Formats: sequence, structure tokens, C-alpha cells
Amino acid sequence: MKIETILSPLLFNQIDLLKNKAVVIIDILRATSTISTILNNGALCVIPVSEETEALKYKNKDYLIGGERGGETIPGFNFGNSPFDYTKDIVQNKEIVLTTTNGTRCVEMSTHAKTIVIGSFLNLSSVVDYIKKLNLDIVLFCAGWKNRVNLEDSLFAGAFISKCKDAQLDDSSLLCLDLYQSNQDNLYHAMKKSNHFKRLKSKGVENDIKYCCQLDTITCVPIYHDGKIVKAY
Repeated sequence: MKIETILSPLLFNQIDLLKNKAVVIIDILRATSTISTILNNGALCVIPVSEETEALKYKNKDYLIGGERGGETIPGFNFGNSPFDYTKDIVQNKEIVLTTTNGTRCVEMSTHAKTIVIGSFLNLSSVVDYIKKLNLDIVLFCAGWKNRVNLEDSLFAGAFISKCKDAQLDDSSLLCLDLYQSNQDNLYHAMKKSNHFKRLKSKGVENDIKYCCQLDTITCVPIYHDGKIVKAY
């Protein structure tokens, strides 16, 4: 098994033959953590869209829509991008439409992959176990922040890699592994150094960050299938 890590969407085109690989989408703060939470709370699916206008078309058809731009809830949307917005009593048995600055765009970019899985610290072990059973080479796709490398997604990539002992790693993967091994005892403290932590803290959502740092609190594995993100199990 080979693991390649894309540290920024700008590097995505360097990956060859994506159709034969499994892609793990990583947007820890907060899209992939929120998607995992939505499905864990009983939603039928999450429909990722890249544009606000596309999401609003769904709202006109009575879908619940969530989204953010620059960390702020989009006016007119039912939800933002906080996992706390999507409680079980609201989302259970519903289809939720979501658009975010970085994460949902990465899903759209990866649609030629053999398999697309949504990864977060919340379901790390379950995602790793699911991916290993596929027996495919892996691409860890970090959403970053507006095409820039970020700390939190790189930390998750390193955490994933740490559970794949016999994998062949590219240099980006080795960097992420070293980063995680240096910070694995206190992920929240490590994330406090990041620029995105500071951006989100200034918006009063520090509790979101603490939530997204939790390890293996859920077993739900979200996968992308026919335009929707659903639970693999």
C-alpha cells in the first residue's frame, strides 16, 4: 500500500491515476468533522456543493442547507459549519446540503477516485480500518486554507499514517507523520499554534475546535457515492 499526501489543493494535479486510488478528504476545522457528525446524528446523507447559489436551489426544494465562507455562516442558510448546529433532533432522517470554503470543493475535485472517504479525528480509527480493507493505494487530500497548507489537516494526515505501519510513504507523508508524532499527546495544544485556530477563535467558536480534536468518539465512516455522502457503516 502506498500513501501520498496532498498538502494543498494546488498540488492536486500532481497525483496520477486517481481512478485506481482511495482518497481521504481532510478538512478538520471544520467541514469533515461536521460531515461525520451530521451522519452520526442520523442524517440520510450530506450533499456537498461548491457554490452558494447551488445550495440555495436546494433550499427552494425544502432541503436544509448549511454553509460558510471565511468561517462565517452564509446569510439565508439554515446552518453554518459548526458540528453543534446539526443536532440529532434536527438532522435525523434528513438530507443535508453543505457548502464550505475548502472541504466540499475537495470532494468535487476527487470524483474520479475509486473511493472517496471523509476523515476526521472523531472517526480516525474507523476510517483507517475501512480504508485498509479496500486494498488500494491512498491519497490523503488536505483541504488547507484557501489553497495554503495548514497545520490541523497535516496533523490528521500524520495520525492516519501512524496507523499504517507497512505503507510506502512519499515525502509529504513523512513530514506529516513527523508532525503528528511530535504532537500526538496534545492535539489541541498543537492546533492552538495554527493560523486557522486563531481565525476561528476570533469568531467565538473555540468549543468547535476542542470538539474536532477528540479522537475516536464515533464509528461512522462517511463515503461519497453518486453525488451524496452517506455512511459506509
